Amino acid sequence: MLCTTLLYAKAYALDINNIRFGTHPDKIRMVLEVSDITDFRAFVLSSPYRLVIDLPTFTWHAGKVKRPMQSLISDIRQGQLNPETSRIVFDLQRPVIVKSAFLIPKKNDKPNRIVIDYERVSPQAFENKKKTIHGTLKTQSNNASPIKTAKNDAIPRPPSNINRPHNPSIKIEKPLIIIDPGHGGQDPGAHSNKKVYEKTVVLALAKELKKQLISSGKYRVLLTRETDTYIRLKDRVKFARRHNADLFISLHADSIHKSKVRGTSIYTISKKASDKQTAKLAEKENQSDLIAGLDLSIEDEQVAFILGDFLMNDTMNQSKFFANTLVKTLRSSGIRTLQNPHRYAGFAVLKAPDIPSILIEAGFMSNAAEARLLNQPDHRKKLARSILRGIEKYFNYTIQNAKN
Repeated sequence: MLCTTLLYAKAYALDINNIRFGTHPDKIRMVLEVSDITDFRAFVLSSPYRLVIDLPTFTWHAGKVKRPMQSLISDIRQGQLNPETSRIVFDLQRPVIVKSAFLIPKKNDKPNRIVIDYERVSPQAFENKKKTIHGTLKTQSNNASPIKTAKNDAIPRPPSNINRPHNPSIKIEKPLIIIDPGHGGQDPGAHSNKKVYEKTVVLALAKELKKQLISSGKYRVLLTRETDTYIRLKDRVKFARRHNADLFISLHADSIHKSKVRGTSIYTISKKASDKQTAKLAEKENQSDLIAGLDLSIEDEQVAFILGDFLMNDTMNQSKFFANTLVKTLRSSGIRTLQNPHRYAGFAVLKAPDIPSILIEAGFMSNAAEARLLNQPDHRKKLARSILRGIEKYFNYTIQNAKN
């Protein structure tokens, strides 16, 4: 009997490896990375408001889960509900309902994932929907409802006197923005006729943008490089994902054979390029690793771009919204832009499937006047201020949408 029990436990062992969040115009998305295909159930509770996920007994490997400001989650707890069921409880700042919940089996390098989409609602709408249970998990020991009482989620809360202010206001982590100065090291990028290099001006712009973002007091900021060093394209993406970034901004300065062309442009990812010029630009930027003397044949599959993955599609929509928002702030700030400033193509550095990402071509190094501007601190400050305004509008919209 002991052997049978051990085999049963081993066969149904489950690991929770990661939990991450993404915000979208119509929902907030929670993704749980799990070790195996599993049943689950998700539902909400009130007094106080909570979102609950029950699973077969699991081992917690997710560590401390990052809770973005827009997730509406103030705390996360997990523990054993009964001998065969574990529970994760997400304490909420406001009432929400679960819109949908489903499991995606692993594919290539992507793990098994449980996806929970939820949205903020009014207290009345919450009352109307709170009895809905998503998922197929059944209580094996009995047929009791998974919702014992409205005030009991069966997972102990941390003691109230540990790092918790008496004031009920909750300190929420600031959004993390990753700024990626393009090129660097042995890859100088484009250059002006006076040998001003792209790698130099975009690093200076990145540092100015970081300074203004930090000064605003609203964001955390990291740069993929702080010095004149080269970083592989896939490692720039990995850096953003490893730090659970909320936004990824890659900075560049283009070069073209037409020396009179000038203006800032914004790029998002797509399998099909918006025009021939953008296709050539993407091809050129994607060859950066070759310029740096690296063998692309060993590129791992983690950065593989799969348009069919709906998580990527949601991220693309967020990226497009941010790009369009930024175009408006650039123009209103007096920053010259191309005629069609929002363009798209298959840029390798924008392939994080869960982080809204854009590439900014700050101007043309092949245009003497624009290259001179990009090399001037005052112009970089003006451009950074405009990008900051676009970032603020983007997050204000996503946060307000989450509240509504």
